[in-house]
Amino acid sequence: MKKTIKTRIFTGLLCLVTIFTTSAATASSAFAAEQSEVSVSKYKEDTIYYSDEYFRHSSTQYDPHLATLSCIMTNYSIPLDNPSSTDDEHWYQSQPERLQGFFNNIGFEDFKCNKDYTSRSAFDTIGVAAACKKVDDCTVIGVGIRSGGYFREWANNVWLGDGTKSDYMHEGWYNAANKTIEFLKEYISSKEITGKIKVWIAGFSRGGATANLTAGLLDNALENNAKVLSDETTLTRDDLYAYTFEAPQGANYNSKTVKLPGDPIYNNIWNVVNPNDLVPKVAMREYGFTRFGTDKFITTKFYDPKNFESNREVFKAMYAANSQPVNDYKADNFEMYGTPFKNVAALVAELVTIFPVGAADIISQIHDGKIPALEKDNTKANYDANISTYLLLEEITKNIGSRDDYSSKYQSGVSNFLLVLMNDVGKMRESELYCILSKLLLCATVFSLPGMDYLPEKIIKDAMPESIDIDKIIDSISPLLGVIFKAYWERPNELISIGLYISEIFQNHDNQVNIAHLEAQDSYYVDSYNLSHQTQMPVVELRDCADFGRISLKDYNDIGLLDESGSENLVSVSEAKAQKSTVNSCADGIAVGYYSYATEEKMELFVPVNCKYILNMKGYSIKPYHTASFDASYQSVSANSDHRIRDEKGQFSDWYFMNTDFLQRSIDMNR
Repeated sequence: MKKTIKTRIFTGLLCLVTIFTTSAATASSAFAAEQSEVSVSKYKEDTIYYSDEYFRHSSTQYDPHLATLSCIMTNYSIPLDNPSSTDDEHWYQSQPERLQGFFNNIGFEDFKCNKDYTSRSAFDTIGVAAACKKVDDCTVIGVGIRSGGYFREWANNVWLGDGTKSDYMHEGWYNAANKTIEFLKEYISSKEITGKIKVWIAGFSRGGATANLTAGLLDNALENNAKVLSDETTLTRDDLYAYTFEAPQGANYNSKTVKLPGDPIYNNIWNVVNPNDLVPKVAMREYGFTRFGTDKFITTKFYDPKNFESNREVFKAMYAANSQPVNDYKADNFEMYGTPFKNVAALVAELVTIFPVGAADIISQIHDGKIPALEKDNTKANYDANISTYLLLEEITKNIGSRDDYSSKYQSGVSNFLLVLMNDVGKMRESELYCILSKLLLCATVFSLPGMDYLPEKIIKDAMPESIDIDKIIDSISPLLGVIFKAYWERPNELISIGLYISEIFQNHDNQVNIAHLEAQDSYYVDSYNLSHQTQMPVVELRDCADFGRISLKDYNDIGLLDESGSENLVSVSEAKAQKSTVNSCADGIAVGYYSYATEEKMELFVPVNCKYILNMKGYSIKPYHTASFDASYQSVSANSDHRIRDEKGQFSDWYFMNTDFLQRSIDMNR
């Protein structure tokens, strides 16, 4: 294997000098390579920084430069366009070419891929490729997992299984991970690689879930046997570099043959997650699912309101520099809409009337204020897509039942639905898929009412493209739709709002958006941009936590939430009708969100963790006799949280006969 690096050294700009002189770069100095070690090249649409130094430190140290490179690698694992027909052999054979070009660009050679990468996708396929490069006395093997263009593999994404065939991990991704490991073994054997090796693996979305389980399984094997991939090679945990992006949750706390997901053996696995992305929240934590390794979070307004606007300026600069239209970026556009109980009948009448026009027109009418039955919920301050999607998934999971209930009652139907829908030939466009999801969610009110059972079939037929065989999927998806529609009565605002903003939420799952976020946390890209544009933008640091505290109150319509010292009022709501709360900052600079079900005399506060609060409660109620209670819990979002789905932090319940009783409780939301 040749040692020559095929990348050209970037000499036109002095950005590499700036990398080592600006304050932004100082934060990343632990990973700063010598100037002569960093190559800068332009490969297709991306500027790529590469250095062998990325593989000279322990994999247990998060490297923002390697993270960016890994995210770009996942982008080139995705084939462009679609095959013209199932006989388009040239298209299928050419799928790995972009990834091969990426590896060649950074000096990795001996490219090879598995058969699944050059064949038509099916329920259980997984495209994997590898290339290698000599760094000092080691062979670095880069492993790219196809991270888009899955087509019919979508059916596998919802195949959780009952756990008996996958050690309780997600069965579909568990099987894909084992295929990846077998391919890696075969690659090492076929290339006759011997001696010390380093493995670098990356994946986005489904590819990220597969990469996460692959690295987790390898970490467990390395605990017992250093010869995990071949008898002629040696691999250590410090030399296994795993980076995933927007990866769903495939590991499980109920597994028996591997160490628990929070164990230190997985601290070489890094997962970059946008809290406002729906995809990394499945499979559901209520079934024990999580990720191996450590999560790093993209900043959002809820967690960092003081720096949010300036952080987004850096991200958007990177996004535009990659020739992406900034005006099309709408991922942060999320507001809560509600259906006041008095408006439900009017909403039903209006939605029945406009069903035939399609979800796109429904959404435009809502935005234009033409459906007065839906109202913006102004009682919610800084209530974002992260909390909204989390609570809706929680309610849907509760309605589904156990994991066994899901696998026996819903799994096959949803999988068959996706197998029909996500075809490679005549592929449904994302806009069409979002239109279907929006329509189904927005019309949940109608489907939930007695006597409206016939409408789901009508809407599905109206929403689907003509190329789809409707009869094959009606029976498949109806049971799960019934579960979703049932969730309306507990989480109406979440369901409607997610339906309204479904395309904005899913834009957080766009890999081009991810690349720009990763470049914004990488001093190489930020410093280069600052030099060429004569700006002084800072590096945007990723967060280490996106969990939130949840305080639920019953029969309290007069409350105050203070900081630990008792001097700063974070939330104040009084009288029977909840008013919009102000957005204030907590001790570590993050905001308090507020939410209320005023008609039910129930309130919920959502607050950052790692803080202590003082809760003032006055037992105000419209009823003369009432039970006043509160409970506080820790809502786990990240893989770092030791399986805290709802870790109780405080409770109180008692009878009150007057509306003047006042209580004060301290709540510790520290992790």
